[in-house]
Amino acid sequence: MAFRLVGECRDEGADVVAWQSRLLSGLCTMLRAQVGISGNMRNFGEGDAQSLGSVRLGWPDEQAEKLWLEYALNVPVERTPEYPALIGKHDRLVTRTRDQLWGREAWYRSQTYNERHRRVGIDDYVISIQRLPFGGLWHSLWIHRAIGEDPFNRRDWWILRCVHEEIGRQIGSSLASAAEPKPSALTPRQRDVLGALLEGLSEKEIAARLGVGRATVHEHVLAAYRHFKVGSRAELMAFLYWAGAAKVGRVERLLGPGRVVNVQ
Repeated sequence: MAFRLVGECRDEGADVVAWQSRLLSGLCTMLRAQVGISGNMRNFGEGDAQSLGSVRLGWPDEQAEKLWLEYALNVPVERTPEYPALIGKHDRLVTRTRDQLWGREAWYRSQTYNERHRRVGIDDYVISIQRLPFGGLWHSLWIHRAIGEDPFNRRDWWILRCVHEEIGRQIGSSLASAAEPKPSALTPRQRDVLGALLEGLSEKEIAARLGVGRATVHEHVLAAYRHFKVGSRAELMAFLYWAGAAKVGRVERLLGPGRVVNVQ
């Protein structure tokens, strides 16, 4: 089941939000967790960590997520209580349970639990953080159970670590990294043009299909080149295949619901 989940993430690998959402959904199901957080950082552990965004799901309501987000924005990661136990120059992947980091008695006395976790309805957690082999990038997974649920056990810890280790191998190849340009940032019309490019249509054919002028299509093509930092159609196709966007027969996640593109 764990490696099937990794495969499902690869199927959505071109969209960094989509694959992280699928990963969290699958992990929360497997580990009987309520809240999952997938975080992306640069320069973690060097005193100037930069957030590259996170994906969060499972909150009981919008207010709970808002309270947690306020905490995350106001407390730099390098000032969190967990930080000293997670950072290590020689550790590529660190996975820890709440009790390994805190001890149970200390946890329930802590300000972190009483003022943060308890207010949003979460308690026990497992956290995993991984240094990626390029760009000073790090990826983290934080899986929480609701208050009143049984604590995570050794098997849960092992599953999260194994899945995260395999996911880390894929980020930057079949899974888009948070530092890469995001297809979802394109406008709807630019995605239409991109989809037609992936079908192999010329700019003239795209213009006829969309009912616009060739000059307009060319502007959208150039915008896509700038967005993905490429200089030609060949480079664009190579980038999208490398990022996992152009799966055989389908790039629906890249272009939006309902779009099916045959890629020869």
